[in-house]
Amino acid sequence: MKPKTVRSIAFTAVCAVLGILIALQMKNVNIDRISENNLADLQDKLIEYANKNDELSNRNSELYDYISILENGMASGNVQIDSIIKEKERAAIFAGLREVRNYGILIKISCAQDTQIRDSVLRQFVNELRALGAQAISINDERLVAMSEIRASNESIIINGNGYNRLDQFEIKAITDPDDEAYILSYLELIRKSVINDVQFQNDKYDILITALPELTIPALSEDSVAFKIDLLMPDSGE
Repeated sequence: MKPKTVRSIAFTAVCAVLGILIALQMKNVNIDRISENNLADLQDKLIEYANKNDELSNRNSELYDYISILENGMASGNVQIDSIIKEKERAAIFAGLREVRNYGILIKISCAQDTQIRDSVLRQFVNELRALGAQAISINDERLVAMSEIRASNESIIINGNGYNRLDQFEIKAITDPDDEAYILSYLELIRKSVINDVQFQNDKYDILITALPELTIPALSEDSVAFKIDLLMPDSGE
């Protein structure tokens, strides 16, 4: 082999080795850079999480301080806090979210055997009780509020989304003013007679018993009830 050819081959081999060494070196440099970048990112995230944890700890501390203020205010008879609590409770009572008890009227309604009670009769008594100033009403211990429905569906009367057998007895409870007892009982008696004597109800043979009680209990409306839905109600900002 000629010396010139040998030198060319040797030169080519040396270039190839140098190229491989340079490539490896560049790869190591890139890996080092990537590792450094990843480490920097991790450090930044740790700092960010530490800051968020501090913010949450501070917020938690603020809430505990606020609770302490409220408790101390209640203990010391803070007028403003006491007023807020009372107003909140009044709103809950008005919305039907609290069990209530007082003097009231109990109306038991049933029909002849195998005869279904009509939802219109229940609605009639409820409407009359409202007109007479009843402040809380229930049917079969279902608290009635503004969005409560009373409707017949096949074999059931639907109240607040719950079905009650139309063949069973229904109980209406109402808290009313005891000072108006005589007038309320007299008026409800007229409604009772009108239902019993109504031509369209003659075959139903309604049995309606109206009683005044010194105390009765009307349960609260569950916040899970279909009659208590406020997720679509947006307050008017006034703008």
